[in-house]
Amino acid sequence: MKIAIISITNNGKTLATDIYNALKEDPTVIKADIFHKNVKQNLEAIFNSYNCIIGIMATGIMIRNICSLIKNKKDDPAILIIDEKGQHVISLISGHLGGANEFAIKIANIIQGEPVITTATDLNKKLGVDCLARKYYLKIDDVSKIKNVNSALLNNEVVQIAIGSKYKFIWEDLDLKKPYNKIKTRSDDITVSTGSDTIHLKPKKLVVGLGSRKNIETSVVVKAVKDALKILNLPIERIDLLATGDMKEKEIGIINAAEKLGLPLEIIPTSLIKNFKNNDITCSDFVNEKFGLPGVCEPSSLIAAGEDSNLIFKKTPYNGVTVAVAVSKN
Repeated sequence: MKIAIISITNNGKTLATDIYNALKEDPTVIKADIFHKNVKQNLEAIFNSYNCIIGIMATGIMIRNICSLIKNKKDDPAILIIDEKGQHVISLISGHLGGANEFAIKIANIIQGEPVITTATDLNKKLGVDCLARKYYLKIDDVSKIKNVNSALLNNEVVQIAIGSKYKFIWEDLDLKKPYNKIKTRSDDITVSTGSDTIHLKPKKLVVGLGSRKNIETSVVVKAVKDALKILNLPIERIDLLATGDMKEKEIGIINAAEKLGLPLEIIPTSLIKNFKNNDITCSDFVNEKFGLPGVCEPSSLIAAGEDSNLIFKKTPYNGVTVAVAVSKN
């Protein structure tokens, strides 16, 4: 997630700095920036460049300045509002698909404030179809139907969900989130239906990129992957493949780890990594000096995930292994 923090007062700026310092240590935060004052100009400049915008200001100020910028729940960034004393963290816009509800809780924990969530499904402890999609990186084919499906859930009407065996791990969540009526299917498609409205959920491609020191142990690689996914709250079954550069194609520890995890391993040619451009990649002086490359795990994950893919877990070292995770656009 890319996060922008906008403050107005001096107290707000201090709080913004505290939040920034905590977020830069979070591997799921790919980028964080602070902006001070000039709310209207800053919002117009950054609105489409960040996944989440945190305003440390009065709610009314933010609302008046985003009215002309917001489009729809599919495209709008998450918007949070925090008072300058850090007492309340309000999820204002894009609570589900944009992750504002989830992130309000994260920020509240950082500053010891109170998260303010107003979406009905959350308040009634129902797993909305849009929350399901966000949690497992699923693309919703028609976001206009979300309201009707979630309303049916709130009214305890029968909502059928059909999931193929490839994604059977999702049942674990749904066992606790009635009134979904679970239907197993031979297809790998995921559908949610009220009878009158049907939503198709398409899993996006998730790739774990790997780099490592020479002669890395298999157990270390396996643990590194599992530790990263634990932070993302994702099961290994949701990952589509592992990826690394061709300089590691004979690294037994990585090869055996892929086999042990039950995942295919894609080898990315050095030439592709060398010519790959992405502003989110963290350049490594060591890798650049040794191989003439900006890095291994981040570009490998992004290239394997496909064009316009995004990092959801930045390069993180684990005892001689570096891990990054990327998700496809569609």
